[in-house]
Amino acid sequence: MKSSTFLVLALLLLLGLFACSKKVAQQDGGNVDYYTCTMHPSVKSKDPKAKCPICSMDLVPVMKKDASAAGGHMHSSVETPGTPATAAPQKPSEFTVPVERQQMIGVTYAAAQRRPLEATLRTVGMVEPEAERVFDYVARVEGYVDKLTVSSPGQMVKKGEALLTIYSPDLLATEQELLEMLRTSGSSDRLMESAKRRLKLWNVGDEEIDQLLKSRKASEFLTLRSPFDGIVQNVSVKPGMSVKVGDRLMGLVDLSAVWLWAEFYENELPLLSTGQKIKITVPAFGDEEFGGEIAVIEPFIDPMKRTVRVRVDIPNPQWKLRPGMFVNAWLDVRAGEGLTVPVSAIMPAGRRNIVFVDKGEGRLEPRFVDLGRKFTKLGARYDSDYYEVRGGLDAGERVVSSANFLIDAESKIQGALKTWATEEAAPEVEQPGMKPGAMEMKPQAVSLPAEAVALYEPLINAYLSIQRTLAHDQMEGVAASAVTFRKQLEAILGSDVKPATEADAYHERLQALQASATKFQPNDIEEARVQFGQLSADLIALLTQFPPPLGGTLYTMDCPMWEKSPSRWLQATKDVENPFMGEAMISCGEVVDTMGAAK
Repeated sequence: MKSSTFLVLALLLLLGLFACSKKVAQQDGGNVDYYTCTMHPSVKSKDPKAKCPICSMDLVPVMKKDASAAGGHMHSSVETPGTPATAAPQKPSEFTVPVERQQMIGVTYAAAQRRPLEATLRTVGMVEPEAERVFDYVARVEGYVDKLTVSSPGQMVKKGEALLTIYSPDLLATEQELLEMLRTSGSSDRLMESAKRRLKLWNVGDEEIDQLLKSRKASEFLTLRSPFDGIVQNVSVKPGMSVKVGDRLMGLVDLSAVWLWAEFYENELPLLSTGQKIKITVPAFGDEEFGGEIAVIEPFIDPMKRTVRVRVDIPNPQWKLRPGMFVNAWLDVRAGEGLTVPVSAIMPAGRRNIVFVDKGEGRLEPRFVDLGRKFTKLGARYDSDYYEVRGGLDAGERVVSSANFLIDAESKIQGALKTWATEEAAPEVEQPGMKPGAMEMKPQAVSLPAEAVALYEPLINAYLSIQRTLAHDQMEGVAASAVTFRKQLEAILGSDVKPATEADAYHERLQALQASATKFQPNDIEEARVQFGQLSADLIALLTQFPPPLGGTLYTMDCPMWEKSPSRWLQATKDVENPFMGEAMISCGEVVDTMGAAK
């Protein structure tokens, strides 16, 4: 009997709890404005059981503003019923991410600090001999090659060493004529100097002239000697060969000093000046460093690569550097002092850049910042990559320096950036090929001029190479393709090729892509896939808003199973090759958009 009574009481208690929870759920349901995805805030739904059509995550409720004011504990929307859609946009507001959650998602902080603005500019180049140290012997008298002392390129010769001897009856006649002039006119200094100058025009050396004046015996043989210590570059004659005036005989080069012709990007030009010291390494000599100095900065810009050529003078006493060698070069430059934050702290967002400022106890404030140049310093005691901050931050303020993507998603869910995000934005439209209900903000496209194709084709090819490599579970070649991608992106950034309108927005898109490209330096394939997601997102955003004149069709693909980073990527074919899942699920995904070829 007691057990039956206990069961009845327990049942009544459960029914009461169920009714209470149902009532609370109904009350909360009335306060919910809509449901959205933390990773894709543009997705909105009235169905509490719906999932994100892009990433398949569970949707979370966004509460009405009046509900939040009444003490609601869930995410709050900044929209108020009855507020006109054209209301003036507000500044970003504070939001809260509990410290425990920050620790779970890996949030770290860095302080904005004043420091010397130092950068390491890196480039490659090719060694060339100095123009003044290259000597070509050309026949100045007709005759025949009597003796060839040096027979092959590469031989080392000393200054004054005999190279070859030419038999020339014309030389004999000229020497006899000059000697006869000296005998009949006396040995005045003026006539002797005149005779010497005439003989030098025939390539007769000082040693041969002195011997002629002493012996007063003309010779039909002309001996050519090396004007310096050097190396034979080429030999164009053989013994017995007939030579005429103007024929090339032999080339010599002095490698005790050489030139390096290097290229720097247009945006690096303000940091260059003559006299700067440059360090150089050559793969053939490992880590051994050679020093040089900038001697000439050409005043011309390559119209396609957007680079400027720089000549570096390099002492080469041991002749280790040889013409044709490729070398790596870098120089450290300084641009004064300024306020800086790490590159990882910047969240590119359209035309603006955002940092999340720590306000204490889990509170964060999105802050617009005005950025200057990006600085990369090798071997520095500071962060290796950082931006100069020209406005928006004070020294000592702490900003989020990792997990920005997740913090940004949280800020949008809580409405801290919502009013800013909709400022000057186009209305939401459903794009062809997009999953039903996946509404996205798509700005008006502004096409790039025809000359952009030469800049963008290498960039897209490098990207597609990374995509295919990851899709087949490989890492070999990813790093090389990433270097090519970054170099070509630098060329685009330094180029004056830009859209007819929205030039500032275009530059911001490029800067956002540069930030993700700089971070794309994975240590393993899993890290590569995560970083590739953000790289793809920024590239898609750039090409969507500012399409270049593509030579073929690009397909935007989406993987509903990928949740570690943005899940879209570009392909050159419709057949899915998923770079996130690899060969285990290589066909997982679908086409959600296309970028057509130029007509």
